[in-house]
Amino acid sequence: MRRIVLSISCLLFACLHLNACNIAQLLSTQYSTNIASATYGTEANHPGMNDGNLETLATLPAENDRNFIIRFAEVHPVRKIVIHNGNLFRFEMDYLNEESGEWETFDTVIQRRNVGDERAQAEFIFDRLNFRTKMLRVVVTRTVDDAVVNKIIAEPGDKVVNQRTTLAGHYYPHFRVIEPSVAQIREIEVYYLAEK
Repeated sequence: MRRIVLSISCLLFACLHLNACNIAQLLSTQYSTNIASATYGTEANHPGMNDGNLETLATLPAENDRNFIIRFAEVHPVRKIVIHNGNLFRFEMDYLNEESGEWETFDTVIQRRNVGDERAQAEFIFDRLNFRTKMLRVVVTRTVDDAVVNKIIAEPGDKVVNQRTTLAGHYYPHFRVIEPSVAQIREIEVYYLAEK
């Protein structure tokens, strides 16, 4: 009797284990290959952004307007984006809405403060996305290398963080202005759901 119960238990366990593996495989998300890769005809405003090499850096000059742009060969569905970061601290993720022709923001990012010994968060993952587009844009608002300086008079084109009236306890009106630095991305990856 004990042998029969043990045999049935082992058989039941084996069946459940095989079914659980099959169910897990069915429920897991399968993504396409990286459609942002230059090998698929995707263009970027800096070739280092989609060359498939994490050692290269895509850089933009130290200006107030810093936008990394990816243009696909055709309109694609987008479900997941991975950014391998260089020095981005704050940025917005936009896609070009094909129907309206307008840029739409789908996420605004502020880097985590606790990144260990690293200066910048190494990777940003955006998943569970659901839109179709031909272009993506990363609008950089701040990098970890940007400096904030005090200016008595804000000049046209300055990116003012805030305005203060005192400095060291004395009345001293001044502006806190970002002095931009070079923006860097190592790689961007874009995926859609693969057909099962």
